[in-house]
Amino acid sequence: MGPGETWFHFIPGLTRFTESLQHAMGNGWIFGTEHTSDPAMHHVVMSVAVTAFLIVLGVKYRAALAATKDGGIVPARAFGFRAVVETICDTAIDMMSGIMGPKAARDFLPLIGTMAFFILFSNLFGLVPGLAASTDTLSTTAACAVVIFVATHWYGTKINGWNHWKHLFGPVLWLAPLMFVIEIVSHLARPVSLSLRLMGNMVGDHSVLLIFLGLVPILLPVPIMALGLLVCVVQALVFCLLSVVYIGLAIEQHDEHVEAH
Repeated sequence: MGPGETWFHFIPGLTRFTESLQHAMGNGWIFGTEHTSDPAMHHVVMSVAVTAFLIVLGVKYRAALAATKDGGIVPARAFGFRAVVETICDTAIDMMSGIMGPKAARDFLPLIGTMAFFILFSNLFGLVPGLAASTDTLSTTAACAVVIFVATHWYGTKINGWNHWKHLFGPVLWLAPLMFVIEIVSHLARPVSLSLRLMGNMVGDHSVLLIFLGLVPILLPVPIMALGLLVCVVQALVFCLLSVVYIGLAIEQHDEHVEAH
């Protein structure tokens, strides 16, 4: 198995397809494909694999709900797949409700939940020998961060209108040009920090694991894998928590504006 390849690359025609895709993209102008050690664009392959995996989980969960007589209103008696999914969702919505309120938490749960599951399982796939994490390349993490960035300002503008952008100029008119530049840099730094933090931690975590697996493949890497599991969960949590904070701040200004009047 060559550098940048996973078990998925044994699928007939997949390597040729990804190499053709990379060539069509300009031989590396997209982040994460500029290195010749990644000829098969593993982040694209793994992103598709994680997406397909989550679709299967979603279908399985819908089937589990359909099999109940109450439509899933009553919690499952036995701890199983359905209970795990519902526990994660309940924890997420409780966390979000404390930041942006119950109504906004329900409205944004699909977006944040999708990000949480995609990032978490992308991270976890990197712990499986023979697989790789799509989140260890900037192209994947930047795409996730851009989605949050666009959603923040889209819903901020939708709810608050001009007031969403008015606060960028500050409360003092003669300081408005300086405040505008500072606020713009601050807002642009958000997706940069989200993407770089996630990518950096995943690269470091999985690089350490690969080193230990190469030195002693039996028993010794187990504590490292346990630590890696914790890092994967924490990084998905941090990304989603910061995303909730950014969106919450954008939609919160409307309430403040109303109270001021």
